Amino acid sequence: MAEPIGVASGLLTLAAFAFQSSVTLCETIKSFTSHPKRVRDLLEEIQALIEVLGPLNDRINATTEAGLSALNLPLKRCGDACKDFEKQILKCVSRSGDNRTSFRDWARLRYMSDDIDGFRRLLAGYKLTINVALTDASLRQSSATSESLESHKFLIETARDDLEAHLESIDDKLEQIMERAATESRSDSSELSLMKEERLSTEKCLQICASLSEHIDQLQVKSKRGDYASSLPGSKASPENITNEGLQECKENLVRTAAKLETYMQELMIQMLTKTEANMNSGEDLVDLKRLREEWETTRQCMEICSRADQLLKENVTTIDNYGTGDAVQFMVSTSGQVIHGKNRGLGWRTRQVGGHISDDSVQQLSRDMTSINLRSAGNKETAHGDPISDSVADQTSSEYSQRFGRGFVLTPKTSLDESRAGTSLSTPAAHYSPKN
Repeated sequence: MAEPIGVASGLLTLAAFAFQSSVTLCETIKSFTSHPKRVRDLLEEIQALIEVLGPLNDRINATTEAGLSALNLPLKRCGDACKDFEKQILKCVSRSGDNRTSFRDWARLRYMSDDIDGFRRLLAGYKLTINVALTDASLRQSSATSESLESHKFLIETARDDLEAHLESIDDKLEQIMERAATESRSDSSELSLMKEERLSTEKCLQICASLSEHIDQLQVKSKRGDYASSLPGSKASPENITNEGLQECKENLVRTAAKLETYMQELMIQMLTKTEANMNSGEDLVDLKRLREEWETTRQCMEICSRADQLLKENVTTIDNYGTGDAVQFMVSTSGQVIHGKNRGLGWRTRQVGGHISDDSVQQLSRDMTSINLRSAGNKETAHGDPISDSVADQTSSEYSQRFGRGFVLTPKTSLDESRAGTSLSTPAAHYSPKN
């Protein structure tokens, strides 16, 4: 228990740091009287970030789970970015000679070569990543509705798209700084050039893996006769299923290969950044390079958080779509606590459905109870209707009678009192009588 508590303690410190830094930045911007459109948009983004960091602090305080520890680096960078941007604002104000009442030159603000809109997108990436991690942690402990699952999928896709765009922007900026550093230090320019070529080659290999994996997805076909082929004597699987299994193995190998290439490219990038930093003595480029390096590593970590959340969603969510007709019994249950996403639908005179999170023993008992109900119902139905052949003969006799004598009507059986008065005894049941013309 000591390790999770230690992890939670460190995470809580970073979450509190990010929360306080964002609140301070928000108050600093609000203290100015001039708020153009882009500044108002930034304020909205900061407030949205604060609304996410608040529940994160509460969750870390209430539990010792270490599942959120992947947020360590994003929270640190988030807090640092808010503090650095606040310093940039105050520095810009002091240089212009204005005060908080007269300052209007918001367009001059820069952070890692980006303007206010770029900084707003940076904070949006942190907010989305934290949201993904919080939702992922919630799904690990409770079930979810169909709507919440779809919302979580959309959140992951949105965060991943934004992070990929942000990573491309960081790569471009790093490329420019490294080129300038290589020009100033010709002794290391050849080595940096080789590293750059190696990185481009690695990116090309990753593209090949992604393209081949996508092509495999298109080749994999669902067997239309797999169930029939599997039921044939001596047959274990259909040709389509065998092919799909082989293609799936190829895809899994590609995933492992891509992971190794990603690790290699990250190590290569770190070597390039380290060598570039060693060739730079001081100046704004060195400060930007250090920030961009941290941001590059943080963005990679954020993308890893999104990938793990997406994988968990695929592995721990069971999709069931039941549809029954007639006398159907449908089960849509989880005995292991796995999230269920599906529907129980039925059309029939007696469709019974079971759904939810229940124990395995309860499922077996329900199955036995429903089987017993089916047997009793079948017996009652047979007793009520009698022999189907006899019923058919009776219907045919009634039809012949109507054709010969007319429709007729049913006579009411006489009581014992009526029989004694008439002096006769009727022992036959009700009979049909047709009046003569």
